[in-house]
Amino acid sequence: MTTTPDRGESRAAGPFPVDYGTASRASRVRYAVFAFLCVLSFLTYFDRFSIMRVQGDVQRQLGMTAQQMGWIFSIFWLAYALFEMPGGWLGDRFGARKTLTRIVLVWSLCTGLTGAAVGFGSLLFFRFLFGVGEAGAYPNIARVQSRWLSSHSQGKASGMLWLVARWGGALAPLLFGAMLRWVDSRGFRSTVAHLPVIHAAAHLAAWRLAFWVAGFAGVVWAILFYPWFRDDPPDVPAVNAAELELIGAGRSPQPAAAKPHPDGAVWRSLFASSSLWALAMVYAFGSFGWSFFASWMPRFLLERHHLDYAHSEWMSALPMLCGGVACLGGGWVSDVVIGATGRHWLGRAIFPIAGRIVSAGAVLAIALARTPGQAVVLMCITLACYDVGQGGNWAAIIDIGGKYSGTAAGFINMIGNLGGNVLQPILAPKIFTRFGWGTLFAVYAGTYLVSALMWLFIDPSKRFYASEDEKTENRRQ
Repeated sequence: MTTTPDRGESRAAGPFPVDYGTASRASRVRYAVFAFLCVLSFLTYFDRFSIMRVQGDVQRQLGMTAQQMGWIFSIFWLAYALFEMPGGWLGDRFGARKTLTRIVLVWSLCTGLTGAAVGFGSLLFFRFLFGVGEAGAYPNIARVQSRWLSSHSQGKASGMLWLVARWGGALAPLLFGAMLRWVDSRGFRSTVAHLPVIHAAAHLAAWRLAFWVAGFAGVVWAILFYPWFRDDPPDVPAVNAAELELIGAGRSPQPAAAKPHPDGAVWRSLFASSSLWALAMVYAFGSFGWSFFASWMPRFLLERHHLDYAHSEWMSALPMLCGGVACLGGGWVSDVVIGATGRHWLGRAIFPIAGRIVSAGAVLAIALARTPGQAVVLMCITLACYDVGQGGNWAAIIDIGGKYSGTAAGFINMIGNLGGNVLQPILAPKIFTRFGWGTLFAVYAGTYLVSALMWLFIDPSKRFYASEDEKTENRRQ
């Protein structure tokens, strides 16, 4: 028989000590934290996708070729991949509060600098810095998730985060297009022309001004986030005992002496983990096909179906909108399956595997579409079926990463982006200009199938590092 602790008695609930002398109704600070994460997730994709809307204007004004534009897309992902793991480690070492604030401020500045490019070289440099700035955002989001959300809600939370991310990408052409029209309006330019210091900006191209406006949103986020947020829930006075118990549900208490950041043994375990390497390959092969939607989709609609960039805004948005809904649904059902069956692998793997198999068939059919509408419907099916597994994939990283989720996520994102998002923008123009769009979609189908296969080598029920109890047992032996 269980007993309720007397008033004022303390006991461990999950990783946090709980004082039952406080109010019994749980506070809701974790929801505010999660709202900050959702806004951040939206901004990451909005800022990186905005350049799709103006790639034609940028190419014409800066005198660049399609291959050079491919390098512009790719250089962001290269920098992003190279600095993902250091960004995740910084979060585990110094905390997500400081690290995320630095990340957001740097990438917001570099978003603005994109509008200052004068040629291919400067744009390449600014987009590289932009990638460096954004690197580490999602590993640190994973760290915040692991500290602020219960283990039973990671699938749902991951699905929601990826929903708003995909919608950030989906709405980027629409919102950025609206920003272009706003900054190009007579009223806006007239106002800027009468302001001191920046009056010369009234004569700049609209796409340049829009990038500076977009960067300002991240600055606002950082100003609101840093003074309020704390890395650990017990450090926020508004978090009461009942909320601490909810957050700690399903987790083992962390020893007071546990290291807050990876040591040598943890690093060795990370690089030796077959589950983490397999998850990295899930992302590497999957992102090769996914990044078509972040780079060449508007160009395909222009070349094959004669829709210019201004008239393809909604069509470019629809696949990402569908993908976002699939992220949320798949993540939620992933938690339900685990709760109902107790089978961790099944709950996490079923949607990534099944979804990518269907995506492979749908992406092959895109080349056969006769109308823009048919093509976009097939794109929506492709991305929705791909993204139905994203919540399970991301939750698995947190499951396996545990208290080192930031470092684990950084490792997986580094390998995943190097293998997929970096190579695709460079290789795709060579393929579709020489062999046609049908060949490119066949390559995407193959990478989706390999991505699905990688889940056979993943065990999301085990941490990649030894727990304190396991270490103690090993020393005894």
